[in-house]
Amino acid sequence: MKRIAILLLYISCVLITPSIAQENNAVLILKMENYEKDIQKTYNEYQKVYYERKSSKNELQAFEDIISVYVTQILEIYETLQLSLVDDITKPRDIAARALILRSLTFLEKAPLNNEFYEKACYDYYTALEMYQNVDEIPVILKPLPQPIFVGAVKYDRLIDLIDVKGKDLFSFGKIKIKLRNFKITSNLNAEAFVFERFFTESKNSKFTYLKSESLIKHAFKNVLYNQEETEFFLALPEGSYRIKSSTKYNPFYPSLSSIYVRPNQQHEYIIEPLVDWIVIYENPQSKQPDVKKLSSNASSSIDNFDSQGNSKDIVFDKRRKSRKNILFSDILIDNIKGHIEDINADQIFNIRDTWIQSKFVNLTAEKISSAIAAGKYYNSWSNWMLSMDIAHEVTEEFSPGTMVPTELIRLVYLVLKDF
Repeated sequence: MKRIAILLLYISCVLITPSIAQENNAVLILKMENYEKDIQKTYNEYQKVYYERKSSKNELQAFEDIISVYVTQILEIYETLQLSLVDDITKPRDIAARALILRSLTFLEKAPLNNEFYEKACYDYYTALEMYQNVDEIPVILKPLPQPIFVGAVKYDRLIDLIDVKGKDLFSFGKIKIKLRNFKITSNLNAEAFVFERFFTESKNSKFTYLKSESLIKHAFKNVLYNQEETEFFLALPEGSYRIKSSTKYNPFYPSLSSIYVRPNQQHEYIIEPLVDWIVIYENPQSKQPDVKKLSSNASSSIDNFDSQGNSKDIVFDKRRKSRKNILFSDILIDNIKGHIEDINADQIFNIRDTWIQSKFVNLTAEKISSAIAAGKYYNSWSNWMLSMDIAHEVTEEFSPGTMVPTELIRLVYLVLKDF
């Protein structure tokens, strides 16, 4: 009888119709929305407890645990929806990312009392933005909130504005992506004996911890040795120099073979491979190089060659004027920005429908993008969206000081960077 019941259950699952599956997805998304409302309520209450009642660490811990339970539930539903190939993942992704950032903000509230919470906040922050890697949909951190968040008497309508106030210490961390490859189950390595240590950092960054890193490294090595497949993961590390050592083996060459260097607010990629009875770590540069030819394909000018600063030293043909002239990288940027203004809701960016204002705005935006490339921000940015936010912020500060950075301006900068 039990076997029959199991068989009937199996058949009912197999024969489920697409409409019922969609209905189930709708129910799951509704659950996510309700959990998110609970997170925001708990976060608001957490602030009252922290700032007004000056409660004990134990009471604060209880609120953190409640928020973490809700976040875990949301992430589990999000993973389920991904596996079910839901038609539109945008809404579930936004809810999941927003939940992570709200928990990150909760950790940042506690961080002045316990420095470990800066690290915890950074992992949630990076994980939330990782969901939008290579996705043209604007990240939820830059979108208006379903309900505003009040911190004291100040109202925040976007998470990015709250992060700007609460999360400046996150920019002292860097994102390190690591790939393990070519390991065999017979490798003479004991992952449990690995020790991950920092051997240099600036004094200003010494307060930031990296406690989670060692366990993540050990877990990744166990996985690659067991499955014999490439394994990828990331670490959120404060600026500094780090290395992997063995607690059971000693070789003076080991530290130099297994060192990692972290720069603040940048992403760097490393590959780890076996080397005799140890490992070797080397950087795998994935830094972006501006593709000027690709960029110029959206502009009105064709171009042949640029110097290291992006300035054309060759004579090129201008299709509009039917004449020969020198064209600068900034000219290409300006044409590109003008082209993308038609792809966004330009009415939400200051008053750029006015010809004179638009001319000044386009020139300033081109200048800021060009400066970001010259300063190296573009090459190792860990998120094109967050780099776009930084550039848009600089434009806003000069063009309309004291105003909120328009979301459509962020989108415009992102579209231009994407063309590279």
